[in-house]
Amino acid sequence: MATLSGERPDRNPTPGRRIDSTIDLYGLGQTLWRRRWTVLVCLVALPVIAWFALSATTPRYSATSRILIDPREQRIVQNEIIQQGVGGDMALVDSQIEVIASETVLGRVVRDLHLETDPEFAGDVTDPHRAFDAALGGLARALEVSRRENTYVIEISVTAQEAAKSARLANAIAQAYVADQISSAANSVRDVSTAIRGRLAELQAQLNEAEGNVETFKREHGISQTEGQLLGDRRLTDLSVRQSEALARVNETTARLQVLEEGLRTRGYVGATAADAGSAMGALRTRLADARQRLADLQNVLGPRHPRVTAAMQEVAQAETAIREESGRLVAAARDDNRIAIDALNSINAALQAAREDSFTTNENLIRLRELEREAQSIRLVYESFLVRAQETAQQEGITARTARVIAEAAVPVSPSFPPKVPMLIAAVVMGLFIGILAAILRDFFAGLLGRGPQAVPLVPRKGADTIVNGLMLVTTLGKPEMARRGALDLAHGALTRGRSAIFVDLAADAPKTDPGFAEIALGEVSAFGAVKADHESGLHTLNAGRSQALARLSRDAVCNVLEAVAAEYDDVVVNIGELETEHGLAARTAAELTRKAALVVGGDTAGSQEQRMAQALSNEGAVAVSLVAAGQDNHFDKVA
Repeated sequence: MATLSGERPDRNPTPGRRIDSTIDLYGLGQTLWRRRWTVLVCLVALPVIAWFALSATTPRYSATSRILIDPREQRIVQNEIIQQGVGGDMALVDSQIEVIASETVLGRVVRDLHLETDPEFAGDVTDPHRAFDAALGGLARALEVSRRENTYVIEISVTAQEAAKSARLANAIAQAYVADQISSAANSVRDVSTAIRGRLAELQAQLNEAEGNVETFKREHGISQTEGQLLGDRRLTDLSVRQSEALARVNETTARLQVLEEGLRTRGYVGATAADAGSAMGALRTRLADARQRLADLQNVLGPRHPRVTAAMQEVAQAETAIREESGRLVAAARDDNRIAIDALNSINAALQAAREDSFTTNENLIRLRELEREAQSIRLVYESFLVRAQETAQQEGITARTARVIAEAAVPVSPSFPPKVPMLIAAVVMGLFIGILAAILRDFFAGLLGRGPQAVPLVPRKGADTIVNGLMLVTTLGKPEMARRGALDLAHGALTRGRSAIFVDLAADAPKTDPGFAEIALGEVSAFGAVKADHESGLHTLNAGRSQALARLSRDAVCNVLEAVAAEYDDVVVNIGELETEHGLAARTAAELTRKAALVVGGDTAGSQEQRMAQALSNEGAVAVSLVAAGQDNHFDKVA
């Protein structure tokens, strides 16, 4: 902050000088106001030019119809020859866009609406063929087909010079596409049906010939069947079943014989089997077990030489002898059963071998017969398949499922789609404003270079001039009120550093109004000792404005008395009134009337033209000494607050 005296701060301004990089919006506003006619001319001229250009341009209208492509397969019969639907592949759906824009669909529209005679599409071509081609190309250029994202809806937009014509063309193209799809499907079904019927007659003749060959071969070789099976095959089947049964019987008797012989050889008698239960062998085993139990009981009671023990031992020996005899009988019976089973198996094998030899000749004939039957069967299957398909295609000729339908017909547009007047006029206004601002800035810039613009002056005191004398100094600003408060505090601290007594009086509109202060002293409600506050560190005395209720009751005389008393007590009285262009209270207005010195605090290194004009207004034709001071970094506001 530049001080009130003519002395510069004790630092080198050149190396450490700060460059203000902020935008002076207020100065920019002043420049635009000064060059307002330049801005206004550009702002009006460009929209006017745009309006005339738009008025001279032929308007064009766009109408849009929407078609839904149904990807689902719609079955009219069980097995369709022609697929009804395009499938869920988006590539197939996108390909319908090319179909809509194809010459087939657009040519139908040109012929139906006679566009070859429309000058908008055909131009001045008189030759019918060339006129048709020209109209086809013109319609293709006016057409825009697109698919809505992530949907199966296709939009058909047509741009024309007439609103009704654009809607009529969009709807005609949509209807032509749907009709083309139906006609294409019907033609495909008709072509396939004709081809199937022609092939069906050939297959029927081939089937009759093949079946006749089969019956002739059976009759010539004496091949007959009973219940769907050849007689030789039935005999072979019976013998095979009997052979399996005989072989199982041989295996069973052989296994039993081996078990019985093994038991007789190792133990002297056969082992117990499930077949022994309820037989003689079972009774003998029960008898032997009882005899052994009695022998054991008698030996424990009577001793080994007792007659009853001897009799029991003889009974055990008799039972064992009977078991051995029965075992021999069982082995002999098993051997006989095994021999009988083997003889029966040999007999069946001989009969089966004879039957097989007899069937060789028949099998050779059957090979040829089966070949003829397979040929007839394959022809029969193909014939039946073609017969079913012929019936299905005959039904499909009259019934064709729609894969596309119009879901929204094009309405007659109310406003033209080209040129977009409102957006272009808005753009012209914005562009005119931008060009006007740029022209105003450039004019002001070049005027300054030529020396015709307002000159900025450095914010430094005049050499040798003491900007503060004993008495009252008013501090204000055109910027934020806080900047004036910091400037006033900096000025008061500067006075203290020079050994002068100073007081800071805050009469700004944004100053706190909660504690007793200037107003209460003027009204006699408090003494100066109760309202003036001193900072013990810096020694600066401060006096706030006072409460709002007290400020409302002030009179001019009371304010003058307080200011005169304070000026008599202190060498310098620095009064902050905040922002200049705002509504001030009575105390601030009175202080402005009594002062002969004022300081205008500005931000940056130079004062703008507005600030210079305000400084001249504050000087009141030289009656008030006005200093321009710049807010710096070294303020003690936080310390004295």
